[in-house]
Amino acid sequence: MIWLGRRILRDFPHWELQTKAAFVIGVILLVFALGVALFGPSEVRAVSLVGSGALLLVLQVTVLWANRGMVTIFTRAQRHYLAGELEQARDILEAARMEGANDARVLTLLGNVYRQLGDLEKSHSILYEALDKAPNHYFPLYGFGRTLLSEGNYAEAAQVLRRAVDAGAPPVVRVDLAETYYRAGQHTEALAELKNIDVKLLAGEPHRQLIAAYLFYRLDGGSPPDTGLIDAGMPYWEATAERFCDTRYGVDLAQDIQHMRGRIE
Repeated sequence: MIWLGRRILRDFPHWELQTKAAFVIGVILLVFALGVALFGPSEVRAVSLVGSGALLLVLQVTVLWANRGMVTIFTRAQRHYLAGELEQARDILEAARMEGANDARVLTLLGNVYRQLGDLEKSHSILYEALDKAPNHYFPLYGFGRTLLSEGNYAEAAQVLRRAVDAGAPPVVRVDLAETYYRAGQHTEALAELKNIDVKLLAGEPHRQLIAAYLFYRLDGGSPPDTGLIDAGMPYWEATAERFCDTRYGVDLAQDIQHMRGRIE
């Protein structure tokens, strides 16, 4: 609730004049209606409470309307991001940011874009800003954790990704957390996370299936990933190792790739 209030106060100066006026009038009427409900004659209190509920709904609609452009910006950029069109996504988000759009979701996506472009310094800075705006939301926590991991800062990455999982991140994020624990030398914790993963949830994500199977193989002495899974999931990891070849993570990942491509096959 506090975060929502801070967000409204931050975004309010960028709203259209008519929307600002509607919101202010709505707040004034809500305060008046609540005052009547609490201190007015008993015969009008029930009506005032109903009116207060209606005004809250109107205020919610007003906020959604005021931020409709933000939703459009995020959706457009996200489509480019998912299609691998990172420069287009970056340009849309940076333009919005220059216009004062500092929504935590927009900043998180922009930080993720910069990470995928290999610019970890910008990714770190922007995701840190996103976390300042939404410190307990899994979306910026996950993005920041992935950037810390890519930098090779394994201990801090594990802490942040743990917070993301505890904050309600999708269950597949446990794979990322397990990998981070593994690289931080926390093998017991890594294996515990892997055992908590429902493999059915990894369908359609061969890169996560591959790293999960590989970590099980390394930590639990199970069977190594089969060649079909290696072929399907390896392009993602090879591209990741190349992108971060100058970091500790890129070096460690390249060694794992060599192991999977060599000894396992």
